[in-house]
Amino acid sequence: MRKIACFWVFICIQTLVFSASARSLIALADSVNFQTISNLVYGNAPDHRNELDIYLPKKHGAKTPMVVFIHGGFWSKGGKHQLPKPLIDLLVGQKGYAMASINYRFVKVGSNKYPTQMDDVSQALQYISSKADSLGYKKKSFALIGASAGAHLALMYAYANDSQKMTKTVVDIVGPTDLSDSTIRGRQGIADATISYFLGNPDAKAEIAKTSSPLFNLSKKTGVPTVIFHGENDELVDVHQAKNLHAKLVQLGIKTELNLYPNETHEMKKSLADVFIKTAAWLEKVYPNR
Repeated sequence: MRKIACFWVFICIQTLVFSASARSLIALADSVNFQTISNLVYGNAPDHRNELDIYLPKKHGAKTPMVVFIHGGFWSKGGKHQLPKPLIDLLVGQKGYAMASINYRFVKVGSNKYPTQMDDVSQALQYISSKADSLGYKKKSFALIGASAGAHLALMYAYANDSQKMTKTVVDIVGPTDLSDSTIRGRQGIADATISYFLGNPDAKAEIAKTSSPLFNLSKKTGVPTVIFHGENDELVDVHQAKNLHAKLVQLGIKTELNLYPNETHEMKKSLADVFIKTAAWLEKVYPNR
């Protein structure tokens, strides 16, 4: 029991915590340049886990590109409120993109194992696309931004689950790309425990560890332009996971950039402003608003 308690304390500490706007039914955001539509329900999961928020720029229509944020938290904590306010201001308020931020069901000991979260991401994206005509943004077309566990889900959706080819690019911020890797399964015992719950199998060599990993689902056919941000001192997801994904993208001839930050850990606290600026620049190249 003590180990389980310590486990959840650790998860709370390691969750990527970003500031965001408060919950509301529909209200103008802090910036006069965009509108927030909050708590749209896309599924039947309890505890608000199938809700999402949408942010619309002042001027928007059928050609406005949509960017979807998927939060981190070891697949077990966090929420749509983690979409950073500075990123909303930059992409929606200044650059004119539409954005969405989604909740998904948390893995628990004995329940909600993978692919529950992947199913939620797929359902959320279908819902967002279904609202495109009425809310005013581009239909069946997304850029995905994921942080940590959210980056894993974004990459897995793009590389393995997007049969309609709606994903135009992925922004991977400190995402795990290989769930069978010894550095994430062996070096950090609590991370290993989380992944064991997530996959429903403690064996790092089990087939599910590879079939649930973006690195092994990426192919010439499934890959999309991918930009990667990672701290070189990441204590949870070793930087070589980012390097390996980047190398495979290069090998396959898929557009990619790798941005490494010396001395940064998993939280990337000192470098987030640079990450946001480079994200906007990447989107301008591969998923422009025009």
